[in-house]
Amino acid sequence: MVNIYCVKWGTKYDRGFVERLKTSIEKHFTIEHKFNCFTDRPEKDYDIPITHPELRGVWHKLCLFQFTGKNLFFDLDIKINDNIDFLTDDWNTFTCVDSTPWKKRKIKTIAINNDTFINTSIMRWTDNRKVFDMFIKKRDLYLRLYQGIDRFIWNEKIGSYTTFKGNAISSWQEGIEDNTIVLYNGRYEDV
Repeated sequence: MVNIYCVKWGTKYDRGFVERLKTSIEKHFTIEHKFNCFTDRPEKDYDIPITHPELRGVWHKLCLFQFTGKNLFFDLDIKINDNIDFLTDDWNTFTCVDSTPWKKRKIKTIAINNDTFINTSIMRWTDNRKVFDMFIKKRDLYLRLYQGIDRFIWNEKIGSYTTFKGNAISSWQEGIEDNTIVLYNGRYEDV
C-alpha cells in the first residue's frame, strides 16, 4: 500500500486542484494506494488536519515526514499525463526531483540566492522523521534562512537523498509540456 499525499493550505489553490490531482492519480497509478490531503480545512473523508498550524505554506510539506511507510507526495500544481508507477521503483532513500534541467541557466546565482538544484514538487520516502525533528528543533531559524523546504534540504545537507531517474518529469520552464509529469511551479493557473 502506498500513501499518497498532497497539501492544501490557505486559499492559493481551490479544492478543484485536489480533486484533479486525485482523479489523475487514480487514472495513471495502478499500484494500490490511499490518497490523503493534508489541509487546514478538512472537508472530505481523505483529508488529514495539519499538525502544526503555526507553519505557513510549503513548510507543511515537511510535516508529512512524520508519517512512515511507503509515501509519495505531489504538489497541487502538477499535471500527470501517463502512467506514474515508476515513482515506486526504489524506497531505500528519500527521493525528490532534479531541478538542474531548468535551473542550469542560473548556476552563477545559486550560491548568492541560497538556491538549490532539487525540487520537492514530488517526493518519495519511507521514514524521514529525523528530518522533521531536526527542522522542528530550530524551526524559527530555518524559517528565516530558507524560502522553502527545497533550500532547507539542499543547504542543510539533510541525510541522504537522491532524485528520480529518467526524463519522465519535467518543468514548464524547460519548454516541455507533454511529458509523463509536468511541474507548473510558479504557473499554477495553467494546470
